[in-house]
Amino acid sequence: MSDIDQARGILNIYRFYGQNGKLYLEASPETLDAVFDAVVDAINDLGTLKAKLPYNEFVLPCRRVAEGDAGWVGHFEERDNRRFFLSDIYDYLVIVYRI
Repeated sequence: MSDIDQARGILNIYRFYGQNGKLYLEASPETLDAVFDAVVDAINDLGTLKAKLPYNEFVLPCRRVAEGDAGWVGHFEERDNRRFFLSDIYDYLVIVYRI
């Protein structure tokens, strides 16, 4: 699967939940949590795209959350941190891959 296909796969998570570009304004806590969990899992499962994503900003936090790291899990218990994180990933993929 190409990098652009992998990027589309992540963006499709947002679209599935009707949250492409709306996380700040409209997402219920349950929807936000579902999108966050799905995106974290998707990034952890990526192929070649994973090596091209900003490591400290996206890959490391996803890995640490999946590992149950108390610091990262605690950080993302704050829903605004989830919103910013998800918004950054969304914007990065849209801008870099022009999707």
